[in-house]
Amino acid sequence: MIRSKVSRATLRNGLRVVLERRPGAPRTAVCVHYGVGYRSERPDREGFAHLFEHLMFRGSASLPDGRFYDHIHALGGQANGTTHQDYTDYHQIVPAAALERALFSEADRMRAPRFTERSLAEQLDGIEAEIHQAVTARPYGGFPWPLLPGVLFDRFANAHDGYGRMEQLRSATVAECEEFFRTHYAPGNAVLTVVGDHDTDSVLTLVERHFGDIPARPFAPSPDLREPDLAEDRWQTCTEPDVTATAVALAYRLPDPRDDMAGYLAHTVLADMVSHHDLEGIRSLSAACGVFGLLDAVDPDVLVITALVPPEVPPQQAVQAMTQQWSSWADDHPWFERSRTRAVRRVITRHHREHADAYARSRALGRLELLFGRAELLDELPARLSEVGPDRVAAAARRLHTAAKGALAMTPGAVRTRPAPAAGHGPVATAAVATAAPVPPGTGSARPIPPLGVQAPPRHGPRRDMTLANGTRVVAVRDDRIPLVELRLRLPLGTAGWQRPEDVNALIHMLAGRTGVTARAQAQGGAIQLTTDGEWFDVSGCTVPDAVGDWLGLLRELAAPVGDSVPLRTPLRPRAAEAVMDTALRRHRLGCSPSSSIPGGHLDLGRVHRGILREGGGWLVAVGDIDPDRFATGVERTLRSWRADSPGEGAAPGERTVPRTGGALALHHDAMSGVHVTLSAPEPAGDTAAAARYLATAVVGAHHRSRLRSGHDHPVYSGRDVCLGAARAYVRATLPEQYVMGGVADIRKVLNELRTVPVTAAELDPIRTFCAAQLLTAFDSPAAKADVLRDAVSAGRQPDWVERLPELIRRATPAEVGAACSELFPSDAMTMVALGRPGPVSEVTARWADEYAAVAR
Repeated sequence: MIRSKVSRATLRNGLRVVLERRPGAPRTAVCVHYGVGYRSERPDREGFAHLFEHLMFRGSASLPDGRFYDHIHALGGQANGTTHQDYTDYHQIVPAAALERALFSEADRMRAPRFTERSLAEQLDGIEAEIHQAVTARPYGGFPWPLLPGVLFDRFANAHDGYGRMEQLRSATVAECEEFFRTHYAPGNAVLTVVGDHDTDSVLTLVERHFGDIPARPFAPSPDLREPDLAEDRWQTCTEPDVTATAVALAYRLPDPRDDMAGYLAHTVLADMVSHHDLEGIRSLSAACGVFGLLDAVDPDVLVITALVPPEVPPQQAVQAMTQQWSSWADDHPWFERSRTRAVRRVITRHHREHADAYARSRALGRLELLFGRAELLDELPARLSEVGPDRVAAAARRLHTAAKGALAMTPGAVRTRPAPAAGHGPVATAAVATAAPVPPGTGSARPIPPLGVQAPPRHGPRRDMTLANGTRVVAVRDDRIPLVELRLRLPLGTAGWQRPEDVNALIHMLAGRTGVTARAQAQGGAIQLTTDGEWFDVSGCTVPDAVGDWLGLLRELAAPVGDSVPLRTPLRPRAAEAVMDTALRRHRLGCSPSSSIPGGHLDLGRVHRGILREGGGWLVAVGDIDPDRFATGVERTLRSWRADSPGEGAAPGERTVPRTGGALALHHDAMSGVHVTLSAPEPAGDTAAAARYLATAVVGAHHRSRLRSGHDHPVYSGRDVCLGAARAYVRATLPEQYVMGGVADIRKVLNELRTVPVTAAELDPIRTFCAAQLLTAFDSPAAKADVLRDAVSAGRQPDWVERLPELIRRATPAEVGAACSELFPSDAMTMVALGRPGPVSEVTARWADEYAAVAR
């Protein structure tokens, strides 16, 4: 495996720089961590760290009035910021050619941010809305964070919630914001991290060019976070209306990882064991180290356990039962060791998958460098976790039984009550005193935005593409960024599955329970998941390279006969509006009632099973630390018993012919707010992989400057996928009831104008640039590659389609794209499916059907 090497440098102004080269990465991540989080706030500045995170995006000398996002979004990139206990990070990922622009924008707001009364007022409104959504507007709001720290800790820095109180924040002034910037946002209090495929010396040259002339200045010291040990448990209880179960959260102080990393990681392993162990009468049990994640804060940090318990069970009784159970684990040595081993494997696998791409790695490397001075911890953690022995984990389990803890119980009640905000006590950090008169932020002069560099074409890597004798197509790609193999199997549901997707859900539940594939894959150090979206049966997961054969063996077990009839024992789960509408459309086109309801009693899941897992066919994709040729050979040996697929139901997209009929379907849902609408039509004959069709979808409704989105305040977008085994194009919208007739009329007008209003170069060029850049996301990680390859081959495209598409997009002409627009989205041949309350839905579908009938005549 290629091992990425972390390089460091420190500029004269104190800015620390962490660089990692990721060979072959077409996108680059740039992240800046500042050593200020909500534990750095004074009591009269509560919530300022979060407020400041918002303000830093609103303008700087060279990028005023919120222009920070312009160069990022235009290139299909991402940018965001987050506020944590001990740091605030600002992160972006862009095509590699835009590295200098990313550095330029981060340097500009470190040098010269601009704070105005208008931007301050706008961000305060945004924060108030954010707090409302996170804490006030949802059931169990504020559970467990931000309420739990105030139960466990005494010192204000540790006990307060980071959001602050709006009445206090509303009194903030621009001058106070400028003071906060000078106090905390100095280069010496920051770490800049760059992860991508760039020469280290070249990156350092760019870093020096853009950050080197930012003046050094003093900054506030780290806050005093020392906290007395708890002598006894602390409890807080509050109430929540309209819930049926009591929520309980426990918080235990974690060992300081700077002094006892092994003890800290032992609690990490134990937390995973708790999360994967069922306890009688306890629901939704989960545990995690850290308020925001593993090694996300310096000491003190907490292990948090949450659970739901029946309202008739006193919370203290439930907590006692839980802690006694965990303590008793340590005495069952064979079981405990098996459970610990599996937990270690799960944590390591999750760590690798979560940090496979440049974006996640840049954030983790910068955080670990800022908090612990060792970015290398990111790649050392798997080995350190493997070294955590059973004795340490057993000691952590016994500790949960005896250690004092903070406990929060949220019980059902007639009214909502919450604990009083933590006042805390103890000294807080004070700002360093500047030796010279401070320069107000935002006074620097504007600088020219640097041009884009050269973008290397994306590549999947060495691969093998073959079709087995049983009809299964196998695509294997080598990608050794992490020591895992991502695996995807996709099978079409066939007529039985398309007609009755509820039966497929029941089949998935039955197969998972019968074979135990989820737990067995985890025991191998991997993962497996069975899902359906109404069109496909998908098996997704990963495993370590040495266990690929065992993972494939699980596929064989899934295909073993299930019998003729299996009772339905699982409740029907709510489905997304899009899934409900697509199911109705499939049933309609197959000549069935569009209703998605099914009768009770027994289901013939054997028939459904035979129609999907026909011991052959479908598409199998593998991406990871493998030799593609050896993998293909192993697949042939492991799956040789699969018989050849019978023709018909498993035909590849494009081989099925679905009538291009219009009309409308009305689906009634009395409790739904708004009306969900889908318009769709099978794609016309031709090359479904054509760049012109890809761009046409963006021009119509998949780009923020597309024709459907212009002038629409409500969600509306276009796309392409596969329906009943054939490629289709669609438009989706969610419209208020009072606007549904006018909204659909506007959509129809835009679609009709596709035939008469040409696509111009001025319209197409920014969309072309965006689409070509956005395609690079397919190469961010082995998991992303596996998903894209599965989607491509199951839609009838070649594995190298995404590699070739950026260049093909650049060559497509406006005339070709315009023609594709009118071919893909013909309003007079599109079927409408509308979901919502009977009155508005019946009205809009009747109008659509009448207009379609008029055109047909």
